[in-house]
Amino acid sequence: MKKVLFLLLLISSSVFAQKVEHGLLVGGGVGFPMQDGSVYSPEPRYGYINDVKGNGMIGYRFRFLPQQQSFIDLDATIGFQGMQVYKYKAAQLGDIDKVKPGDYVIPPGESFTDFIMPISVTATWNYRITDKFHAGFGAAPTLYVQPQTVFDVSIVAKLGYRISKRCELGLSYQYGLLDVLKHFNVGPAMGRRGHFSDLMLSVYIPFSIK
Repeated sequence: MKKVLFLLLLISSSVFAQKVEHGLLVGGGVGFPMQDGSVYSPEPRYGYINDVKGNGMIGYRFRFLPQQQSFIDLDATIGFQGMQVYKYKAAQLGDIDKVKPGDYVIPPGESFTDFIMPISVTATWNYRITDKFHAGFGAAPTLYVQPQTVFDVSIVAKLGYRISKRCELGLSYQYGLLDVLKHFNVGPAMGRRGHFSDLMLSVYIPFSIK
């Protein structure tokens, strides 16, 4: 029985090795909070203006069926993002009535920086348009571990260009489906709400080429 199990393991490992390419994945880009979460209320509450300055990521890619016209990428990545935040006490309704139409007034507040760390597993289906150029789409379940532990699911679209056997450039855009920003406060009543999205330029360096 042990010999049979060993033989099955050897066969499955051989098949897996023949159909999978894998290697290092690094990238950088810019993020876009989809809402600033400003709140105007008769009661004192806080408003936020969020500005993601930049982001980076490092990870590992597994490419299944790399020699076929359509193939699947599975990326495990960890990201690093810095978001500049301006926090202010939202204006009273009475104050808004005194503002002339068309004026935009932000009360005095304070600035701080959020350090955001997402861990993602991204699965994409890709189609070769030419030998070197391909396009794909998929989904990225994401766990944010900083500044709060929050789960999100993003939809992903990407383009890739194979420069050589050992280097591939990629451009991807992803949009988070869940309201992540509200969890980065004490509670959603603090006023900050919104989805994350980002545009990322990446470099894929295959270690094993099939």
